[in-house]
Amino acid sequence: MKANLRKSGRGAGWRKWCCVALVAIGSALPASAAFSGADDGERKERQRSAWDNPVVSPVAEAGGRVTFALAAPKAESVELSGQFMQGRRAMEKGTDGVWRLTVDIAPADIYPYSFVVDGVEISDPSNPLTFPNERFKASLLVMPSEEALYMPKPGVASGQVRYCSYYSRRMKTFRPLLVYTPAGYDAARAKDYPVLYLVSGTTDTEETWFKVGRANTIADRLIADGRAAEMLIVMPYGYMPAHGTPDPSSGGAAQMYADFAEELTEEIMPFVGREFRVRKNRADRVVAGFSRGGGQALFTAFSHPELFSAVGAYAAYLTPEVMEAHFAPLFGDAVRADSLFRLKWFGVGSEDFLRPGVEAHLRYFDQKGIAYKLFPTGGGHTWMNARAYLAETLPLFFPTGKK
Repeated sequence: MKANLRKSGRGAGWRKWCCVALVAIGSALPASAAFSGADDGERKERQRSAWDNPVVSPVAEAGGRVTFALAAPKAESVELSGQFMQGRRAMEKGTDGVWRLTVDIAPADIYPYSFVVDGVEISDPSNPLTFPNERFKASLLVMPSEEALYMPKPGVASGQVRYCSYYSRRMKTFRPLLVYTPAGYDAARAKDYPVLYLVSGTTDTEETWFKVGRANTIADRLIADGRAAEMLIVMPYGYMPAHGTPDPSSGGAAQMYADFAEELTEEIMPFVGREFRVRKNRADRVVAGFSRGGGQALFTAFSHPELFSAVGAYAAYLTPEVMEAHFAPLFGDAVRADSLFRLKWFGVGSEDFLRPGVEAHLRYFDQKGIAYKLFPTGGGHTWMNARAYLAETLPLFFPTGKK
């Protein structure tokens, strides 16, 4: 990864430092599942040095077979936990003190996983890819797939992901955010772009849509295929320290959503407008998010219909009580509400624990005669689904006009 540090030329002062990571997608996504091209003898020969990692993990074979391994000679039990299977599975200890387990995984996707060693959950020390999170950092299994939009494709130009820091006057602190710019952004200096503000979920960080959601690679592929227009994607940190992590159906959640809406519109959007070439009209401005970020996106869009033309809620909702308390005038007139938002999009999995809340929100819209688009899927509250929702909505948010 190439990284440059620059100071903004659009205004002096300590508020405008922006650390810009110019990410070539190929270098940004090291393969977490190494192909087993070498036999056991070759691997042992390669790892004779004391400096070498004692094991390679995970190792993917053709057909979706993946072997996980962990060197823990003194452990009494090691289990594998992963979102590609139900529950945990015991691993087997070899005479070399390495615990191993081979599993068949389908479909190909990016899955969080971890090891449980004598009852203690740990990430895979042999895998550099981890899940950005405020709490436990799981490891990531990236299964190669030519069809998957999360995989870079030869011949497809890569955009860049830029690590930035802005000063929030409201919170009196620096806050992080990432900005995806499409391929050719720096060369097309006279061009402005539509922008998606994309927010992660509870305990996620500003990196999660990049490193787990692969928003940049999905956008690269859709843009190259002519399915979505070139765009900027701004990925802020959704955690609001003054509110903690309230239940999404509680009144405290609405207060937190409102605080985030002010942070986004009063601090983040002005920063992005100064530092990046984004279009200023609401037709080219969209907000979306997963889980907590989806609730924040809904509250922000409904609080500021003058700023956003569409909203995406990935496994997220606002309760009917919150809708009535905060947005009854807006949605009292269905025709006007539908004219303000060209798209109100909801995606949720059949096993998602937040599905009842999403259904209650949609019943509220049904009772009011409000139009929306629902994209139901299987599965639960996972980033596998979040990626699918993003891929589905980007062409709707910013269509190219091509079929």
